[in-house]
Amino acid sequence: MKERKSQFEVWAQFKVSPKSVRDIHDFFIKEHNIHPDFLINNLHLTVYHSRRPMPDVVEMSKPCSFTLDTIESRFMVLAPGGENPRPELVPGRRKVGIRIKKSSEFMNVIMAFRKEFFLFETEEVLGKRKPSSKFRNAFGSRHFQPHITILKSGSGIQTNLTEVGDDFRDFVHEIKFDKVIVQKKRNF
Repeated sequence: MKERKSQFEVWAQFKVSPKSVRDIHDFFIKEHNIHPDFLINNLHLTVYHSRRPMPDVVEMSKPCSFTLDTIESRFMVLAPGGENPRPELVPGRRKVGIRIKKSSEFMNVIMAFRKEFFLFETEEVLGKRKPSSKFRNAFGSRHFQPHITILKSGSGIQTNLTEVGDDFRDFVHEIKFDKVIVQKKRNF
């Protein structure tokens, strides 16, 4: 029998505040009749993710007070190239997220925190991989595009996410983040 290798992961996330989670859920339930079973409850923005052990990274959970003006966000299908509408990427069948625009002021907050993890990407951790940069990941998805996953696959949300996003920005004006979390996991 083949022995399973353990999988190490490091996650750094900004957690969405409970009030903002309620506001986002209310929008989908009241304005778009999305069944609550298709709403993501653990709303967060992943700032950094590694699939390698990073021994010098310290786990933590601490309060923060960051705010994203939703005018600086857009909706997207969570698939490669999902920020652009494509006929084969039907939003109602796939996961949907809110991405942060590159021109957003909030990107400065994200990038400042993200850069702290680049220091832990030693040769031993990276192997033959290129290190992470502003919009490039050393591990996982090559392209870093900060987003919050909000809907599960099969939600039935309408196909035109531009319209949904416009409605959303009228309904929810800001998303608050109240906690920074850094976790190290070992999955078997």
